Amino acid sequence: MFNFRKSCVIAGCAVTLAVLGISTATAATVYDNGVAPVCAGCTVGNHLVAPDPTPSVAGVGGSGLAKAAGSALDGQRTYIYDQGGQPDLNDGIANRPDPGFAMMIWDMGTAFNTMILYTHQDHYNGGPITDVFVAQDVMEYSVWGSQDGNNFTLLSDVTGFNINGGGAGLPTYTFAGTAPSIVFRGGSTEFGALNAYTREYTFGTAYRYYGVRASSVTLGLNNGVSVPAQFDGDPELDAVMAAAGPVLGVPEPETYAMLLAGLGLLGFAARRRNQKAA
Repeated sequence: MFNFRKSCVIAGCAVTLAVLGISTATAATVYDNGVAPVCAGCTVGNHLVAPDPTPSVAGVGGSGLAKAAGSALDGQRTYIYDQGGQPDLNDGIANRPDPGFAMMIWDMGTAFNTMILYTHQDHYNGGPITDVFVAQDVMEYSVWGSQDGNNFTLLSDVTGFNINGGGAGLPTYTFAGTAPSIVFRGGSTEFGALNAYTREYTFGTAYRYYGVRASSVTLGLNNGVSVPAQFDGDPELDAVMAAAGPVLGVPEPETYAMLLAGLGLLGFAARRRNQKAA
């Protein structure tokens, strides 16, 4: 099934849509019930763990940091417990010298503006989500960016959810900062629901270092209602990848036809203007 919002991610699409009379004002997260395509050409992040420079830091509750597991899309897991993360989520700043600093950190080698987050799910089997614990567990990740691996800015947090927002057992989420452009409920082509709710973010700034720690919903906030007994704050990941611009929401064949039609209209309008000027 053609999904225009999913497909409309290539350069020039907004101009073409304007010519076709289609509004592009709203950039809502697209939820795809299938799996993410292979991230061809993406850079796999180097998961930094001591003795690496600027290593990941365990949170309140400990960690299971695993460099090899976090540096490849291999179905393995790296994680921290980050039950003290709410103060940094509130102010949007997390600097390594600060008390309570905790984060899983990836070095992408150079700065990229698109980040792809491959989750590692241990409470989700691929069926409908009918439990609030599972609904938060697939979104237990806040995303942070840095240029030096020491000083991080909050880029995206998950602040609430509607457990049936996309239909029975298909939650939708609210975000602070930049929302993911697309979320694949089915996970990855490589590992399916083990990577459930794989997602892609494109930010206004490119970052060399990406960090991940607990989100607000996993620390006990669901639409402002505190339910800490059901939440745990332990973001678990398989891998992080990056690219220069969106890569997962690639245009489908129908989109190319629409783009060509739009470009044809642009050319026709330009010719008409030139004829009138003559």
